[in-house]
Amino acid sequence: MDVISNFLENLPLSDLRNVWFQNDGAPPHKVSSVEQYIRDTFQQQVIGYGGCLEWPPRSPDLNPLDFFLWGYVKQRVYAIPPPTLHELRNRITDACASVSPSMLYNVQREVQSRVQMCTVAEGHHFEHDR
Repeated sequence: MDVISNFLENLPLSDLRNVWFQNDGAPPHKVSSVEQYIRDTFQQQVIGYGGCLEWPPRSPDLNPLDFFLWGYVKQRVYAIPPPTLHELRNRITDACASVSPSMLYNVQREVQSRVQMCTVAEGHHFEHDR
C-alpha cells in the first residue's frame, strides 16, 4: 500500500480526480484491510473485483501493463538471472528506462485496436491474433 500512497501523494489534486484503480482480483487485493484501503482511497473509482464498475472474469485484457510492459521488462531483466537483489533493481530500472517513445506509440495503437475489437464484440470474448 505504500507504493499507492506514495504515488497518490505526489499527484496534483486535479490529476487525482482522474485516477482509477483496476482491481484484477489478485489474492493480495482480497485481504480485508487492502479492500478497505482501496475503497477508502479510490471510493467510487474502482474497476473490477468489488468495484463500482465490474470487470468480468476472463474478459479481454485491455491493460497495456499486462499485454506489453510486464513481458518486456521481464524479458530484459531475466535474460540472464540477476545474481543479487541490487542487480535485479538496476535491471528493472534500466528496462523501464529503455521503453522508447515509439514503443509507447505502438502500445497506444494496440490499445485502440483492442478497444475497438472489444466494442465490436459488445464486451464479449474476441480473438486477438497479432
